[in-house]
Amino acid sequence: MMKSNSATPFCKVCFQPFSPPSLKTILDRDPCLCARCFREMGPVNLCYTLEGIKTISLYRYNEKIKGMLFDLKGCGDYEMAKVFLVNQKPYLKHRFRDYYLVPAPSFEPKNIERGFNHVEEIFTGIGKGYIHAIMKIDGIKQADLNYQQRQQIGAHLTWNPKANVVGKKILFVDDLITTGATAKACCHLLMKHGAKEVRILSVAKTPLRQNHRK
Repeated sequence: MMKSNSATPFCKVCFQPFSPPSLKTILDRDPCLCARCFREMGPVNLCYTLEGIKTISLYRYNEKIKGMLFDLKGCGDYEMAKVFLVNQKPYLKHRFRDYYLVPAPSFEPKNIERGFNHVEEIFTGIGKGYIHAIMKIDGIKQADLNYQQRQQIGAHLTWNPKANVVGKKILFVDDLITTGATAKACCHLLMKHGAKEVRILSVAKTPLRQNHRK
């Protein structure tokens, strides 16, 4: 079915029409996020380091982000992927134009079941393209692990022997940073295999008080 150009644009999160229309919704050929939902997502652009690695998280993890990620990952709502970075993407495309993106490893059978890799879909259009350097060897879920178990996440990851990151600037991308164990393990692998520079970019970061859950 062809998309009608006369259809009233609506927010892909709350499904409400953009009313009254703003200059952004008039100029944007496919507006997808209303101002109210964006505020509820809690944009903050947190800048910090994980063991010396410069990191940016675009939102604090809250109930709004939790529900949106569940719709994307758990329910396979493909359209939700374009929402998270809709307002930050122009800056991110410029800031990381010289970087190759390495997505957080996802268990491939889960990607096949969902029909797409949710992390790749969120960050598509940033940087010089993806390098699938790190693979997850089993279906273990981070949410099922306590803090100590998360620190051993490296045992569930393996390097893709076909990947080449030597001399390249790498941006490791993920949907959520909780303890940072996965991001740190992956970045150590990237540096071990010759990456020139490594940065981290995530959609959201869990508040510190939640990071040491048992």
